[in-house]
Amino acid sequence: MATLEFGIWDHFEQQDPERVPLTQQYAERLELIVQAERLGFSRYHIAEHHLTPLDMAPSPNVFLAAVARETTRIRLGSLVMCLPLYHPVRLLQEICMLDHLSEGRLEPGVGRGVRDIEHEWFGLDASQSRERYKETFDLVIQGLLTGKLNYQGQYYAYHDVPVHFAPAQRPLPPMWYAGNIQSAARQGLNGLGRSEGRDAYAAYWRTFDAGRASGNALFQRAPRVGSTRHLLIADTDADARAIARRAWRAYGEHFFATDLRNLGQTREPQAYSAGADPDTQIASGALLVGSPTTVRDKLDAYVKEVYPLHNYLVAAFQWGDLTHAEAMHSLQLYATQVMPALAERRVAAAA
Repeated sequence: MATLEFGIWDHFEQQDPERVPLTQQYAERLELIVQAERLGFSRYHIAEHHLTPLDMAPSPNVFLAAVARETTRIRLGSLVMCLPLYHPVRLLQEICMLDHLSEGRLEPGVGRGVRDIEHEWFGLDASQSRERYKETFDLVIQGLLTGKLNYQGQYYAYHDVPVHFAPAQRPLPPMWYAGNIQSAARQGLNGLGRSEGRDAYAAYWRTFDAGRASGNALFQRAPRVGSTRHLLIADTDADARAIARRAWRAYGEHFFATDLRNLGQTREPQAYSAGADPDTQIASGALLVGSPTTVRDKLDAYVKEVYPLHNYLVAAFQWGDLTHAEAMHSLQLYATQVMPALAERRVAAAA
């Protein structure tokens, strides 16, 4: 039975440059990740978006290379790299290179991306994203496993091309898929999505276990599957709610900014209103807010329902316009007053 582990998921959102210059923001985020490593988090995952205030680190691998030089244990990965935006040869080599730079700590996450407009900004037809994702994924996996590229697709074709590169982790690094955990299971990938019920995680395991018989190397590791949520812990429930309400409004503006400024990408006003309203998100559980006791009790109730089918809890700690101090305090309270209690209870359940 896998132990319960804890990770961090990160949108590197734009801050007011008059208040927090980007150079300072990079330094502070590295400080947060170093502290997370000290506090026992197992992984740090960073998202990828382009030309939006939601992401000021649009090249995940560049940022993760910096993180790798500042840390020694915490495992690192994208969540996700938007595969249709990458040439498979470059991506394959970057994965190998970063796995060595991190001394075997890389766990890449892959996906198609969520906004059509981002594909168009790269000169791509978003309607082709599914097939482009598949070809890039197939080529990267083939190159990692065999050291050669032999492939005939709609967009890429290779015949006996040597890679001259291999990852530090053999046969290949653990890989992730975010969003639909059933899609993750079908591909032999670790899965991370929003909070699901026990039945959804049971279905993930059935699909993943069925894939083991194929002999595919992706199915031969015991997977991690879990959920992610935005989180804010403060000393009291009242303090946490006040801070979270302010910060979530900024997050909503960042999240929907690309949609709202591009014709054809605008969401319905009511969808924007619901997504941007912090109280709606708190009530739904997408935003977890409170004192350490409140957050611990809510998470404990959820984990009790889904563990061990769900074995990985991930949270976003720096979002919206949260200050570095607010995020660091929330991280500290979570690691010292929430994580130990959850881990102990799961160990007891496994005994």
